[in-house]
Amino acid sequence: MNKPIAIASALVTSVLMVVVAASSDAHAQYYSAGGGGGQTATPQQLQECQQLNIPQGTCSDLTILAKKRLTSAESTTYGNAPTGSGTAMLANISDPNSALGQMAIYVGALGAIFGGVAAAFFLKGRSSKQVTT
Repeated sequence: MNKPIAIASALVTSVLMVVVAASSDAHAQYYSAGGGGGQTATPQQLQECQQLNIPQGTCSDLTILAKKRLTSAESTTYGNAPTGSGTAMLANISDPNSALGQMAIYVGALGAIFGGVAAAFFLKGRSSKQVTT
């Protein structure tokens, strides 16, 4: 092995080792046993966790926000119903104001446009004259 290649390899290896050693502690700010980012809950957060029925060991600002988001989603008109968002995709195909009616109109228009262009190219190609060389 060449001496310059060996020196370059050693230099790159040492730089990578320094980078890996410096970045290995970056996960510590996101880890904690309770899932709260290593911070202790304030008395206001503990009170709010008690109102939201969150266990004391997992009480943090993240769990409070997650619980509020969940209760907000469940309190909407449709909640987590198995019927979905309430937009009936396959209802009233003939109604141009329904979702499927609008989609059928768009698909039909795009089909006519692209079909017309394809037919024009096909007819133009069929009507061309053969060139002899």
